[in-house]
Amino acid sequence: MKKLLLLLALSLGSWLPTQAQYRTPGTGVRWNLAQLLAASGGYVTADGSTFQINDTIRLSARDTLDIRGNATIKMASLALFYVDGVLRINPRDSVKVTAMDPTKPFHSFWFSATSEGSELRKTVVEYGGGIKVVDASLVMDSCVVRYQVSAIGTKATNSGAISLSGGIPRITNCRIYGNARSGILSPSNRPTSPIIRNNVLVANSTENGNWPQINLGIGGATPIIIQGNLVVGRYLMAGGISISNLLGTSAVSQVQIRRNIVRNNRYGIAIVGGNITSYITQNIVSDNNINPNAQTGGSGLNFNGTQTQTGVVSRNIIRGNLYGVTLQRSNATTPAPRVSFGDLTSLDTTNVGRNLLTGNGNGGQIYDIYNNTAESFKAENNDWGTNFVTEIESHIYHQPDNAALGLVDYLPFRNTVLAARPAQEALTTAVYPNPATSFVTFELGASAAPAELRVFDLTGRVVATYAAKPAQGRLTFSTRALAAGLYTYRLTQESTTSAGKFAVAR
Repeated sequence: MKKLLLLLALSLGSWLPTQAQYRTPGTGVRWNLAQLLAASGGYVTADGSTFQINDTIRLSARDTLDIRGNATIKMASLALFYVDGVLRINPRDSVKVTAMDPTKPFHSFWFSATSEGSELRKTVVEYGGGIKVVDASLVMDSCVVRYQVSAIGTKATNSGAISLSGGIPRITNCRIYGNARSGILSPSNRPTSPIIRNNVLVANSTENGNWPQINLGIGGATPIIIQGNLVVGRYLMAGGISISNLLGTSAVSQVQIRRNIVRNNRYGIAIVGGNITSYITQNIVSDNNINPNAQTGGSGLNFNGTQTQTGVVSRNIIRGNLYGVTLQRSNATTPAPRVSFGDLTSLDTTNVGRNLLTGNGNGGQIYDIYNNTAESFKAENNDWGTNFVTEIESHIYHQPDNAALGLVDYLPFRNTVLAARPAQEALTTAVYPNPATSFVTFELGASAAPAELRVFDLTGRVVATYAAKPAQGRLTFSTRALAAGLYTYRLTQESTTSAGKFAVAR
């Protein structure tokens, strides 16, 4: 689901335009725009608060350009603003960096490894070839990045409006929209750990290609953090958020994706490759179904890789996608990713389930989870939009549907907040022995009221029913008529109910 990106590993010369350039002296000067204008020898001209950059500008290492007032900066076609020193833009209202002619974009902003301390605040960057950050921890806050192109004539400029390579850049409170390809991108071959918080990304990938709006490769020593963003799609081929390790890098990328809203994309969130540990929590991932071809996308969450990919998915709302969750392995000879959707025995306090998975489907069939691997997964303590085991079972594609697939362990489940029928109170039970050989006993507590037991096989078919009064709080059921295997049950006593599973051994 992600292009193979080796961006920014190219030599600098392949990116620089061929025009002449003005380079600041590199003597530790601290200039504002007026001082740059005076020193540039005509490379910068001005009309009031509008400045024109007529050719490429290079801010040398040791030098600082500080822009504190409102201004408009118009860049000539193919001009590049190259930052080796420190560029700080923090106006009272805004600074707009735009092309002199929107039909002739400027080349790009480029921040090199010596530009540490640079920051763009309240800055609009439009009609260019993108913002490129190499081995620097640029801060962008409250900016607008829009209408960035992927090529100027025959010269490629970017596959991301903001291209990050190395470092720990921070992008917060920005609006990123209407760009040719990805809104934010990092390469597959350079460890990069961006912090992406509270941004709005809408309708990027206007070229309608396979460029997710947030499109990241491997992480560095600190976690990749994607938090509190709104990611809304428009173009049929563009995904929402993708994290990938396509080159098999051995270092483990740590990824935290939390409290985002991801909707109306080709797919919601994709984790691809091995050596990735992801925590996907408290997101709303909905209606990622704009491409009607269910063979090429439509997953709310997709995990595709090897057993070295691990993850926890908890407290999310996943609804209205072509598939709620899909699980795939990279090839037929490697085990699949190890992802938990809720494990009540886990010591990891985030691994609690509590996802709401409902209304995901295509072709008239609900697919809240589609396990296309031979591995089994935990998915305990989730809300499936129903309080009935048979309905939950029918919404999950796994071993009962194809014996070659692993089992999705979805019991116990949570009473749904969406129940059309009144939710029954929970009935606390203990079940033993498990596995059973001849009998299974349900410990019900003190009530002597009649209880009704329904037993289902893994296709959801009722294979046994039994009703009786408990004896000393226990209900004992004969399993002799059942074949060896795994069964689910639903036990009702007065207004209370319990669901679970037991195995029969021979």
